[in-house]
Amino acid sequence: MIAKPFAKTIHAEALTALTKRLRKTHPKYTQIRDDMMQKNAGDLGEEVVMREIEKLKLPHKFYVFHNISLYSEVNFQMDILIITPFYALILEVKNISGEIEISTNPAELVRTKPNGEKNSFNSPVPQLEEYIYQLSQLFRSNKLNIPIYGAITFAFASSYVKKAPSNSVFLLTNEVRKFIREIKTDKRILADNELDKLKNWLLQKNNEYNSLPLSNHFAINPQDIVTGVECPFCGYLGMKKVIRNWACPRCRNFSKYAHEQTLKDYFLIYKNTINNEECRRFFHLQDKHEATRILKNPKLIKTGIARSTKYTMTLQK
Repeated sequence: MIAKPFAKTIHAEALTALTKRLRKTHPKYTQIRDDMMQKNAGDLGEEVVMREIEKLKLPHKFYVFHNISLYSEVNFQMDILIITPFYALILEVKNISGEIEISTNPAELVRTKPNGEKNSFNSPVPQLEEYIYQLSQLFRSNKLNIPIYGAITFAFASSYVKKAPSNSVFLLTNEVRKFIREIKTDKRILADNELDKLKNWLLQKNNEYNSLPLSNHFAINPQDIVTGVECPFCGYLGMKKVIRNWACPRCRNFSKYAHEQTLKDYFLIYKNTINNEECRRFFHLQDKHEATRILKNPKLIKTGIARSTKYTMTLQK
């Protein structure tokens, strides 16, 4: 049973928005673009594995969590966590194509592309070992002694693992269900009602890291961010407000609701509050009444009165 379903991370959406609104000449553009590509690839890989796990049938109750963030000695976020009456399982998902070699000293993953280009990444092995340790400490502090297993899962068959430590488990997506079915279930640790309580407790403890707005996270001057309403058809930044519509001067298309994504982008990357003047400046508006209409969005939370009025938006999923 899916306790916490797959959802794209808000951080990935924010990275996409920031990449669109940062000039390519900005000194941090390349880093942010690479982070965006890596995060989107990670989300895609996790979605594929989660879709496979949704097909899983077991003779006992179990719960699946996607991207659950917990705190033990430190904060830690697991791609996929499965709890059963017999054990817990952590899946660390990777979406890295090419020939893969994982070494232990130093702990690194080297990917070789078909054209011979090599890229080095942190090894997922110590990462997964740390998650197992942190989860075990969290369970023990709550008087729960249950086996915790782990597996590194490559989302696509385009990953060819040429070399890897023999004491770690490496899977492809199509092997995940078989692997889970074959985990020994000799000793039941939790009754079904206790498993339900553990599921609810984990959901309550889930606490996602808030990196927003990204201008703060990456120490980017908000003045470096390109403003204007984005055209949903061609991506142009700077649509013009006309009667009951937004008009794109580049592709000549019209959109009635183009401002809604731009309003969300503002909170994702620019600032965590907005007032009428800031709205006019970001949306390239002259009329304060047009800004007022935008700020009546039901997703916004209003504080203050008159000129001190500000608005916030809840973004975390």
